[in-house]
Amino acid sequence: MSMSKISSLITQNRLLSQARSRARAQSVATGSALLNGSHNKDSVINSVNNKAGAQNAKVSEADRKSKENYTAMKNAAESVKKHAKNLLLWPEKKWDEMTEDEIAEYKVDARKEITSLIENYNTMIKSMNEEQGKVNEIYLKQMKGYFQNAKKDLESLGITQKEDGTLSLDQELLKAADAETLKKVLGSEGTFVDDIGKRAENVISNAETNLAVINKSIYAGNYTYNQYGSDIFDALLGGKYNSKG
Repeated sequence: MSMSKISSLITQNRLLSQARSRARAQSVATGSALLNGSHNKDSVINSVNNKAGAQNAKVSEADRKSKENYTAMKNAAESVKKHAKNLLLWPEKKWDEMTEDEIAEYKVDARKEITSLIENYNTMIKSMNEEQGKVNEIYLKQMKGYFQNAKKDLESLGITQKEDGTLSLDQELLKAADAETLKKVLGSEGTFVDDIGKRAENVISNAETNLAVINKSIYAGNYTYNQYGSDIFDALLGGKYNSKG
């Protein structure tokens, strides 16, 4: 199954679960009012509205938290992509054509880029861990795998991986590395940096898809059922809310 289909299915399942929870809350409220002997129409309606309102408040709070996570995830992934691109572009000259000053400058710039990349990478990973979900789990597993593929070289530069997938950086080891090693391990095609930079694009798309659905839920009202089905699919299949992957 493609990543796009997985993302769409996970999003649909989450929204369906929320909608069903609200429907159950309304049903319980109605039954409770009738069993208590209330034959007053206004009393029944008020009871339903109060129960549903409380349930919707909980769902809205969950949506707001998810929005925070996916916003942080998207922003961090965009930064990871940017820093990865910078590391892959430097230096433009061949080593034997560079002066000592140029090489020294490259080392300083490369350390700044990898430090910032790791900071943003950790924010992205933490947000994915916080939000969970099958799509995030798949990307997390891939990110961890990319590190394992380059574990020996990365650890020689002071970059280690924690159990939750976030990274630690020993600045002294990084500073001691020569420019060619930095370029080989962190700035070449097929490296850890190259891999996570490419995967960050998928993380961004997944975050954007979820943010579109969450924003529709928060600002356009709660999703409801009728005899024809649910309007949640409008968020997934219609207009600008199409799932991107």
